[in-house]
Amino acid sequence: MLNFTANTIKSTHFKAIVAILLSALIYGGNIIAGRLIAGTIPPVTLSAIRAILGLIILLPITWPAIKRAPKPTKKELFQLIVISLIGITIPYISLILGLAETTGTNASVILATLPAMTNAMLFLICKTKPSKFQVWGIFTSFLGLVIVFTQGDLLHLLSFKMGRGELYLLINVVCISLFNIVGQDIMKKFSSIVTSGYSIIFATVTLIPLGLYQMNSFTWHLSLTGWLLVIYMGCFAAGIAFFLNLYGIQKIGSGQATILNNMQYIFSISLSVFILKESLFVYHWLGFILVIFGVILSLAKSSIQSPQLVESKNTNQTI
Repeated sequence: MLNFTANTIKSTHFKAIVAILLSALIYGGNIIAGRLIAGTIPPVTLSAIRAILGLIILLPITWPAIKRAPKPTKKELFQLIVISLIGITIPYISLILGLAETTGTNASVILATLPAMTNAMLFLICKTKPSKFQVWGIFTSFLGLVIVFTQGDLLHLLSFKMGRGELYLLINVVCISLFNIVGQDIMKKFSSIVTSGYSIIFATVTLIPLGLYQMNSFTWHLSLTGWLLVIYMGCFAAGIAFFLNLYGIQKIGSGQATILNNMQYIFSISLSVFILKESLFVYHWLGFILVIFGVILSLAKSSIQSPQLVESKNTNQTI
């Protein structure tokens, strides 16, 4: 019986890791799609279209679970609204604004600070102390990102100036970090399916009127390729990847999930080279190796029977 339980936990842990890595690949492609389309469509309008497409994908999956789930209390309803705001509404808009004013590689590096930001907030807000391996994993990954960011010369760090694009992307990172923490708390009661359903519904309701207003204020036209990029950003990134990421957070916790999400930026930088034709130098390869090693190190000695797994087994809804 104990072996069966251990094997079940291991299987759940493995599925969660695969889900997060798949979502990271989709999100990596989302940065490239956003870079290609930024500036050709109003950012809030694009965010609204993404939310609508994501809702079309998620609603058939989430609605039966929402109907079976307990009705949220006023406090929980407020938490779900906050999750939709910091997890979808603001990140969608800030990402497009940021990508319009910086390169795909720079965006990937800035966004890759998400694991360090989330674990720092976990420590400051939730008083959650990371393990020794998590600390070394975060440090190694961060070192790799610094090498990429400074182009192998740490003196470049002293002359760094943050433009508007980088500021928008920093806002994106802060919001998603908060979302990962608040989302884990609400998923003690509601499953990832229910949480993602409420989030995309509230975000869509918020973004549609704002998107319609901005659409009427700007002149814009999309080609067939542009619409295909919008569909990818909506159906795949806003729909499928969003759910897969929430599933992973519920099963293994936001700390490990955000470390695995570092792979998103490896994917996006690689795609920037092949699709956007951005240059890749020796310091990029060194940074990539350190980031990947940091991810492996962070997971090497993690306990499979983690507190987050125990919490996910106690939720009222199961996937």
